[in-house]
Amino acid sequence: MDAIRYIVFIFVFLIVNTPIYLQLYRVFLINKKPITIISLTALYWFGAIFTENFIPFIVVILLLYRYHLKVNCSEGAREDALGHKADDGESYMRDINVWRFDRHSVLNVTIATLVAKVLVTIINAIYINMLSLIVKTEIQPQEVVTDFYESGFWPRFVLFFVIVIFAPFVEEYVFRYFLYDKLFLPRMPRGFAAFLSAIIFTTAHYNLSGIPSFFGLALFCTYMYEKRGYFAAVTAHMVFNLSTVILLVFIKM
Repeated sequence: MDAIRYIVFIFVFLIVNTPIYLQLYRVFLINKKPITIISLTALYWFGAIFTENFIPFIVVILLLYRYHLKVNCSEGAREDALGHKADDGESYMRDINVWRFDRHSVLNVTIATLVAKVLVTIINAIYINMLSLIVKTEIQPQEVVTDFYESGFWPRFVLFFVIVIFAPFVEEYVFRYFLYDKLFLPRMPRGFAAFLSAIIFTTAHYNLSGIPSFFGLALFCTYMYEKRGYFAAVTAHMVFNLSTVILLVFIKM
């Protein structure tokens, strides 16, 4: 079992951090001196190992602020102030700019997410009841949920930021932008790209009891990404996770 957990950890670590590093290298490091590339590469990977999602989160925010938002700041813009050309795949066959932040849509996204959360939770509860009839061992929740439920105040405080803030920005960048939009969508039909990225997202969370929730969340965030862009997908992911955290707090009380 420990060997399986170790393999899963490596898989999740690589699937999350490799796309972010590749984008970091392409945007900021490719023209730097070798010593700078080596130093910043080591800093990123060691930081990613020892800080959970914090270093990837910082890098994603840097990429958003210094690259994506600059490149896409005006309609038809093809090059930013640093001389980087926009990716054709970033507006692949859609009418919206996926990097535009529409603060007026936050409430609508939040309401839609809460409705989706209720539906997914009901489906997941039915799934768990059916699964319990097949699997005779006790069905365990996701490890981070157990850690949050059993932790003291300060560890729980840190986990709150990891779950509600860091994870949505990082995971939406990896699974919706990089895998779904940049890697899969130019090579396969839209529905299959959404399904495949959702399968990888679900696998990366490695929890038998939460398969419908993770798969449903992935598809819903893909829908939001398509209709309203990256920040809408992040908002949906944050609301989804926050509602779970609030429920855990009430259970703890």
